[in-house]
Amino acid sequence: MASENELKEQLATCARIFAMQGMLGLHGHVSVYQPETKRVLITPGSGSDKAKLQADQMVVSDLAGKAIDGKGRPPLEWPIHMALHAARPDAIAIAHLHPPYSTLFAISKREYQPITVHSSIFGEGVPLYTEPHLIETVERGAKLLEVIGNKRAAFMRAHGITVVAENLMELLHATLALENDALKTLQTDAMGGAKTLSVEECRAINKEIKLDNIAQRTWTYYSTLEARWDHQPGTGRVELFP
Repeated sequence: MASENELKEQLATCARIFAMQGMLGLHGHVSVYQPETKRVLITPGSGSDKAKLQADQMVVSDLAGKAIDGKGRPPLEWPIHMALHAARPDAIAIAHLHPPYSTLFAISKREYQPITVHSSIFGEGVPLYTEPHLIETVERGAKLLEVIGNKRAAFMRAHGITVVAENLMELLHATLALENDALKTLQTDAMGGAKTLSVEECRAINKEIKLDNIAQRTWTYYSTLEARWDHQPGTGRVELFP
């Protein structure tokens, strides 16, 4: 079991990688939950420089959204994280972001269907939270929880995405995979559209590609790139599957 300090380091690294990828900037936040202590580690809110976040800047909160350690306070939309952390044993790591491509499915009329093998983890569907509001109340957090159910992610109308995972490595891989899939969906529109994967095909693929193994490799690769990144906005982006 990782210590709280180790989780803070991992969380800060995850946030910086998302910033490097152009998926986390002025807005957005990432969290990791410690079931043993019921403490949530979460990145600071709007205005913080996500590209340069360090472990000692992580905010420690309880499941009611009250800061209990750290220099800052939880971001405005902390109910996103607390509702999911409290209700789902597998919701250890959560990202709420506004990435350029996957957010398109939150603002367009098109329904999402996976098209690449690594997006097969979303084969059971990515539901849409239909209320165009910030999730800044416990009641709205509960509604998002109801919408996302046991799925890995949800699109949030006129807003962004929320992704759930069992750890930060899987969170990074899953979120990058969803963004990659959204980009390739957009690109293939110029070629007449993408060939989508069925639920059955996704289930078969998931038996072949073990998420924990591929997530470990994704984490190692991107954390190595981030370590030598110049941490300037708009630089350093590397495609997951170029």
